[in-house]
Amino acid sequence: MKISIYLFLLCYVNGETSLPSLNTWFSASSLSMAGGGNLIMLPTSRSTNPANASLQRSFSTSFILYPAGIQAQSVSVLIPKSNSFVIAAINHISYGTFKGYDEYAIPTNNYSSSDTWMRLVYSGAYRNFPIRYGISNQVLFSKLENYSLTEFFLSGGFIWQIKKHKTNIGISINDMAIKPGSINKIIKSFPEKYNISIQKELAYLPLIVSIDYLSIKETKNKDYFISGLFMLTKKINFSCGTSTRKIDQDIKENVLKTIMGSSGVGISYKDDDVEIGYGLYFYGTGGSTNGLDLSINF
Repeated sequence: MKISIYLFLLCYVNGETSLPSLNTWFSASSLSMAGGGNLIMLPTSRSTNPANASLQRSFSTSFILYPAGIQAQSVSVLIPKSNSFVIAAINHISYGTFKGYDEYAIPTNNYSSSDTWMRLVYSGAYRNFPIRYGISNQVLFSKLENYSLTEFFLSGGFIWQIKKHKTNIGISINDMAIKPGSINKIIKSFPEKYNISIQKELAYLPLIVSIDYLSIKETKNKDYFISGLFMLTKKINFSCGTSTRKIDQDIKENVLKTIMGSSGVGISYKDDDVEIGYGLYFYGTGGSTNGLDLSINF
Protein backbone atom coordinates (compact mmCIF):
# COMPACT_ATOMS: atom_id res chain seq x y z
CA MET A 1 0.00 0.00 0.00
CA LYS A 2 2.86 2.41 0.77
CA ILE A 3 4.15 1.88 -2.77
CA SER A 4 0.75 2.85 -4.22
CA ILE A 5 0.54 6.05 -2.19
CA TYR A 6 4.10 6.98 -3.10
CA LEU A 7 3.40 6.62 -6.83
CA PHE A 8 0.27 8.76 -6.55
CA LEU A 9 2.13 11.55 -4.74
CA LEU A 10 5.26 11.43 -6.87
CA CYS A 11 3.52 12.31 -10.10
CA TYR A 12 1.95 15.40 -11.58
CA VAL A 13 -1.52 14.38 -12.67
CA ASN A 14 -2.82 15.76 -15.96
CA GLY A 15 -6.26 14.66 -17.19
CA GLU A 16 -6.39 16.71 -20.37
CA THR A 17 -5.31 13.92 -22.71
CA SER A 18 -7.96 12.73 -25.18
CA LEU A 19 -7.19 9.50 -27.02
CA PRO A 20 -9.54 7.03 -28.75
CA SER A 21 -8.20 3.92 -27.04
CA LEU A 22 -8.94 5.35 -23.57
CA ASN A 23 -12.50 4.08 -24.08
CA THR A 24 -11.73 0.93 -26.07
CA TRP A 25 -12.82 -2.51 -24.90
CA PHE A 26 -10.16 -5.19 -25.08
CA SER A 27 -12.12 -8.04 -23.47
CA ALA A 28 -14.99 -10.05 -24.96
CA SER A 29 -16.45 -10.40 -21.46
CA SER A 30 -16.62 -6.60 -21.20
CA LEU A 31 -18.52 -6.55 -24.49
CA SER A 32 -21.03 -9.11 -23.27
CA MET A 33 -21.77 -7.00 -20.17
CA ALA A 34 -21.99 -3.78 -22.24
CA GLY A 35 -19.09 -2.27 -20.31
CA GLY A 36 -20.38 -3.22 -16.85
CA GLY A 37 -19.03 -5.80 -14.43
CA ASN A 38 -16.24 -3.58 -13.17
CA LEU A 39 -15.68 -5.87 -10.15
CA ILE A 40 -15.24 -9.06 -12.19
CA MET A 41 -11.65 -10.16 -12.79
CA LEU A 42 -10.83 -9.70 -16.49
CA PRO A 43 -7.02 -9.76 -16.97
CA THR A 44 -7.10 -8.44 -20.55
CA SER A 45 -9.41 -5.51 -19.76
CA ARG A 46 -8.11 -2.00 -19.08
CA SER A 47 -11.33 -0.76 -17.51
CA THR A 48 -11.96 -3.09 -14.57
CA ASN A 49 -11.12 -2.12 -10.99
CA PRO A 50 -7.40 -2.92 -10.42
CA ALA A 51 -8.21 -4.13 -6.89
CA ASN A 52 -9.95 -7.26 -8.23
CA ALA A 53 -8.68 -10.58 -6.88
CA SER A 54 -7.69 -13.92 -8.38
CA LEU A 55 -6.10 -17.03 -6.88
CA GLN A 56 -5.29 -18.69 -10.22
CA ARG A 57 -2.06 -18.21 -12.13
CA SER A 58 -3.13 -17.76 -15.73
CA PHE A 59 -2.34 -16.71 -19.27
CA SER A 60 -5.14 -14.84 -21.07
CA THR A 61 -5.67 -13.48 -24.56
CA SER A 62 -8.51 -11.65 -26.28
CA PHE A 63 -9.42 -10.69 -29.83
CA ILE A 64 -12.03 -8.00 -30.60
CA LEU A 65 -13.39 -7.14 -34.05
CA TYR A 66 -14.87 -3.65 -34.29
CA PRO A 67 -16.79 -2.18 -37.25
CA ALA A 68 -14.80 -0.77 -40.19
CA GLY A 69 -12.10 -3.43 -39.82
CA ILE A 70 -10.71 -2.09 -36.53
CA GLN A 71 -9.14 -4.91 -34.50
CA ALA A 72 -7.92 -5.19 -30.91
CA GLN A 73 -5.70 -7.92 -29.46
CA SER A 74 -4.56 -8.49 -25.88
CA VAL A 75 -2.31 -10.84 -23.94
CA SER A 76 -1.76 -10.96 -20.18
CA VAL A 77 -0.09 -13.07 -17.51
CA LEU A 78 -1.46 -13.13 -13.96
CA ILE A 79 0.83 -14.29 -11.13
CA PRO A 80 -0.74 -14.65 -7.64
CA LYS A 81 1.32 -14.61 -4.47
CA SER A 82 -0.32 -15.18 -1.09
CA ASN A 83 -3.18 -12.64 -0.95
CA SER A 84 -1.83 -10.42 -3.73
CA PHE A 85 -1.08 -10.74 -7.43
CA VAL A 86 0.59 -9.04 -10.39
CA ILE A 87 -0.67 -8.72 -13.97
CA ALA A 88 1.61 -7.94 -16.90
CA ALA A 89 -0.35 -7.21 -20.08
CA ILE A 90 -0.19 -5.77 -23.59
CA ASN A 91 -3.26 -4.30 -25.30
CA HIS A 92 -3.05 -3.38 -28.97
CA ILE A 93 -5.61 -1.84 -31.32
CA SER A 94 -5.11 -1.36 -35.05
CA TYR A 95 -7.28 1.26 -36.76
CA GLY A 96 -6.32 -0.02 -40.20
CA THR A 97 -4.19 0.88 -43.19
CA PHE A 98 -5.05 4.00 -45.18
CA LYS A 99 -4.18 5.35 -48.61
CA GLY A 100 -1.82 8.30 -48.48
CA TYR A 101 -2.15 11.48 -50.53
CA ASP A 102 -0.09 14.64 -50.71
CA GLU A 103 -1.43 18.20 -50.75
CA TYR A 104 -2.09 17.87 -54.51
CA ALA A 105 -4.16 14.69 -54.04
CA ILE A 106 -1.43 12.58 -55.62
CA PRO A 107 -1.24 9.06 -54.11
CA THR A 108 1.71 8.42 -51.81
CA ASN A 109 2.66 5.50 -49.58
CA ASN A 110 0.00 3.83 -47.50
CA TYR A 111 0.14 4.41 -43.76
CA SER A 112 -1.33 2.84 -40.64
CA SER A 113 -2.60 3.93 -37.24
CA SER A 114 -2.47 2.00 -33.96
CA ASP A 115 -2.33 2.25 -30.17
CA THR A 116 -0.41 -0.11 -27.90
CA TRP A 117 -0.76 -0.26 -24.12
CA MET A 118 1.74 -1.89 -21.77
CA ARG A 119 0.25 -2.49 -18.32
CA LEU A 120 1.57 -3.59 -14.95
CA VAL A 121 -1.10 -4.15 -12.27
CA TYR A 122 -0.61 -4.88 -8.58
CA SER A 123 -3.41 -5.83 -6.18
CA GLY A 124 -3.22 -6.59 -2.49
CA ALA A 125 -5.35 -6.74 0.67
CA TYR A 126 -5.29 -5.26 4.16
CA ARG A 127 -4.65 -7.79 6.90
CA ASN A 128 -7.19 -6.48 9.39
CA PHE A 129 -9.87 -5.10 7.09
CA PRO A 130 -11.96 -6.72 4.29
CA ILE A 131 -10.67 -4.21 1.79
CA ARG A 132 -8.54 -4.79 -1.28
CA TYR A 133 -6.51 -2.13 -3.10
CA GLY A 134 -4.92 -2.06 -6.52
CA ILE A 135 -2.86 0.12 -8.81
CA SER A 136 -2.34 -0.05 -12.57
CA ASN A 137 0.65 1.58 -14.27
CA GLN A 138 0.21 1.95 -18.03
CA VAL A 139 2.28 3.24 -20.93
CA LEU A 140 0.57 4.14 -24.21
CA PHE A 141 2.41 4.14 -27.54
CA SER A 142 0.22 5.81 -30.18
CA LYS A 143 1.15 5.95 -33.86
CA LEU A 144 -0.35 7.72 -36.87
CA GLU A 145 1.65 7.63 -40.12
CA ASN A 146 5.08 9.08 -39.19
CA TYR A 147 3.82 10.67 -35.99
CA SER A 148 4.08 8.97 -32.60
CA LEU A 149 3.06 9.74 -29.04
CA THR A 150 4.01 8.22 -25.70
CA GLU A 151 1.86 8.81 -22.60
CA PHE A 152 1.95 7.44 -19.06
CA PHE A 153 -1.25 6.68 -17.13
CA LEU A 154 -2.13 5.60 -13.63
CA SER A 155 -5.30 3.96 -12.27
CA GLY A 156 -6.17 3.00 -8.71
CA GLY A 157 -9.04 1.33 -6.90
CA PHE A 158 -10.45 -0.13 -3.69
CA ILE A 159 -12.97 -2.92 -3.09
CA TRP A 160 -14.84 -3.54 0.16
CA GLN A 161 -15.69 -7.24 0.42
CA ILE A 162 -18.78 -7.97 2.55
CA LYS A 163 -18.54 -11.75 2.58
CA LYS A 164 -21.52 -12.25 4.93
CA HIS A 165 -23.85 -10.78 2.33
CA LYS A 166 -21.83 -11.94 -0.70
CA THR A 167 -21.50 -8.32 -1.78
CA ASN A 168 -18.61 -6.22 -3.08
CA ILE A 169 -18.52 -2.43 -3.27
CA GLY A 170 -15.76 -0.79 -5.28
CA ILE A 171 -14.50 2.57 -6.43
CA SER A 172 -11.80 3.24 -9.01
CA ILE A 173 -10.12 6.28 -10.50
CA ASN A 174 -8.92 5.57 -14.02
CA ASP A 175 -6.59 6.93 -16.67
CA MET A 176 -4.79 9.75 -14.93
CA ALA A 177 -2.12 11.06 -17.30
CA ILE A 178 1.07 11.45 -15.29
CA LYS A 179 4.21 13.50 -15.77
CA PRO A 180 7.14 14.14 -13.41
CA GLY A 181 6.60 17.38 -11.57
CA SER A 182 5.61 19.10 -8.38
CA ILE A 183 3.21 17.16 -6.18
CA ASN A 184 1.32 20.32 -5.18
CA LYS A 185 -0.07 20.54 -8.72
CA ILE A 186 -2.05 17.31 -8.35
CA ILE A 187 -5.16 19.11 -7.11
CA LYS A 188 -5.30 21.29 -10.25
CA SER A 189 -6.42 18.51 -12.58
CA PHE A 190 -8.56 15.42 -12.41
CA PRO A 191 -8.65 11.84 -13.72
CA GLU A 192 -10.47 10.93 -16.90
CA LYS A 193 -12.85 8.41 -15.30
CA TYR A 194 -14.52 7.62 -11.99
CA ASN A 195 -16.27 4.29 -11.46
CA ILE A 196 -18.45 3.21 -8.52
CA SER A 197 -19.63 -0.40 -8.54
CA ILE A 198 -21.78 -2.80 -6.53
CA GLN A 199 -21.71 -6.55 -7.09
CA LYS A 200 -24.09 -9.01 -5.41
CA GLU A 201 -24.18 -12.81 -5.56
CA LEU A 202 -27.81 -13.83 -5.15
CA ALA A 203 -28.64 -16.39 -2.48
CA TYR A 204 -31.23 -18.47 -4.32
CA LEU A 205 -30.15 -18.05 -7.92
CA PRO A 206 -26.86 -18.91 -9.66
CA LEU A 207 -26.49 -15.26 -10.61
CA ILE A 208 -24.09 -12.40 -9.89
CA VAL A 209 -25.61 -8.95 -10.49
CA SER A 210 -23.45 -5.86 -11.05
CA ILE A 211 -24.45 -2.20 -11.05
CA ASP A 212 -21.86 0.36 -12.18
CA TYR A 213 -21.77 4.14 -12.35
CA LEU A 214 -19.22 5.68 -14.71
CA SER A 215 -18.33 9.35 -15.04
CA ILE A 216 -16.09 10.43 -17.95
CA LYS A 217 -14.55 13.87 -17.73
CA GLU A 218 -13.80 14.26 -21.44
CA THR A 219 -17.42 13.93 -22.58
CA LYS A 220 -19.06 14.91 -19.26
CA ASN A 221 -21.09 11.71 -19.59
CA LYS A 222 -22.54 9.95 -16.57
CA ASP A 223 -23.64 6.42 -17.43
CA TYR A 224 -25.21 3.58 -15.47
CA PHE A 225 -24.69 -0.10 -16.27
CA ILE A 226 -26.47 -3.22 -15.11
CA SER A 227 -25.14 -6.66 -15.94
CA GLY A 228 -25.49 -10.26 -14.87
CA LEU A 229 -23.38 -13.40 -14.87
CA PHE A 230 -25.45 -16.62 -14.84
CA MET A 231 -23.85 -19.94 -13.86
CA LEU A 232 -25.93 -22.23 -16.08
CA THR A 233 -23.85 -25.31 -15.22
CA LYS A 234 -20.49 -25.94 -13.57
CA LYS A 235 -18.83 -25.39 -16.94
CA ILE A 236 -21.09 -22.92 -18.78
CA ASN A 237 -21.73 -19.27 -17.90
CA PHE A 238 -24.03 -16.80 -19.64
CA SER A 239 -23.53 -13.04 -19.35
CA CYS A 240 -25.54 -10.03 -20.44
CA GLY A 241 -25.73 -6.31 -19.78
CA THR A 242 -27.08 -2.96 -20.85
CA SER A 243 -26.58 0.71 -19.99
CA THR A 244 -28.10 4.18 -20.20
CA ARG A 245 -25.94 4.79 -23.27
CA LYS A 246 -28.84 3.35 -25.25
CA ILE A 247 -30.55 6.74 -24.76
CA ASP A 248 -27.75 8.62 -26.58
CA GLN A 249 -27.47 5.90 -29.24
CA ASP A 250 -31.21 5.80 -29.96
CA ILE A 251 -31.81 7.05 -33.51
CA LYS A 252 -35.53 6.12 -33.32
CA GLU A 253 -35.20 4.02 -36.47
CA ASN A 254 -36.99 0.95 -35.16
CA VAL A 255 -38.05 -0.66 -31.89
CA LEU A 256 -35.50 -3.50 -32.09
CA LYS A 257 -32.53 -1.14 -32.31
CA THR A 258 -33.93 0.88 -29.42
CA ILE A 259 -34.25 -2.20 -27.21
CA MET A 260 -30.96 -3.82 -28.19
CA GLY A 261 -28.94 -0.61 -28.32
CA SER A 262 -25.93 -0.48 -25.97
CA SER A 263 -26.55 -4.06 -24.85
CA GLY A 264 -24.40 -7.17 -24.84
CA VAL A 265 -24.63 -10.92 -24.48
CA GLY A 266 -22.01 -13.63 -24.15
CA ILE A 267 -21.29 -17.21 -23.21
CA SER A 268 -18.22 -18.96 -21.79
CA TYR A 269 -17.18 -22.56 -21.33
CA LYS A 270 -14.60 -23.79 -18.83
CA ASP A 271 -13.11 -27.27 -18.79
CA ASP A 272 -10.48 -27.91 -16.13
CA ASP A 273 -7.84 -25.18 -16.61
CA VAL A 274 -9.02 -23.80 -19.97
CA GLU A 275 -11.81 -21.25 -20.42
CA ILE A 276 -13.05 -19.80 -23.71
CA GLY A 277 -15.68 -17.09 -24.07
CA TYR A 278 -17.55 -15.19 -26.75
CA GLY A 279 -19.04 -11.70 -26.40
CA LEU A 280 -21.30 -9.61 -28.62
CA TYR A 281 -22.22 -5.93 -28.26
CA PHE A 282 -24.98 -4.11 -30.16
CA TYR A 283 -24.92 -0.40 -31.04
CA GLY A 284 -28.18 1.54 -31.01
CA THR A 285 -27.15 3.19 -34.26
CA GLY A 286 -26.78 -0.23 -35.92
CA GLY A 287 -23.91 -2.66 -36.22
CA SER A 288 -22.16 -4.70 -33.59
CA THR A 289 -18.80 -5.62 -32.08
CA ASN A 290 -17.80 -9.15 -31.13
CA GLY A 291 -14.80 -10.93 -29.67
CA LEU A 292 -13.23 -14.02 -28.14
CA ASP A 293 -11.49 -14.60 -24.81
CA LEU A 294 -9.15 -17.46 -23.97
CA SER A 295 -7.69 -18.13 -20.52
CA ILE A 296 -5.38 -20.96 -19.45
CA ASN A 297 -4.42 -21.70 -15.85
CA PHE A 298 -0.91 -23.04 -15.37
